[in-house]
Amino acid sequence: MRYLTYLGKDINASKRVTPYIRVLGFNKHGKRIISAIAAANPKLKIIVSVKKFMENSNDNTLRNMIAKDIFASNIYTLGYKNEPIANLDYTHKVIEI
Repeated sequence: MRYLTYLGKDINASKRVTPYIRVLGFNKHGKRIISAIAAANPKLKIIVSVKKFMENSNDNTLRNMIAKDIFASNIYTLGYKNEPIANLDYTHKVIEI
């Protein structure tokens, strides 16, 4: 029951903030699109580097949301065949093709 209360608080908090876009990879065309989206929506957070965002953001709600993304990535990597790798969000850069 405690988990559902916690989850409800997260859901309500996420409704009060402008969502973010987390970029995992892009090509030249995608880079232009991301730039156009950023120019048209200055309040929208476009996160290319999780590390930089976590170090520089003052928005605790978005930081909490990103922390959940990081936690999910860490759980996902537990299933890696050879060796689980924690904190990929900090150690792997955005893929540019």
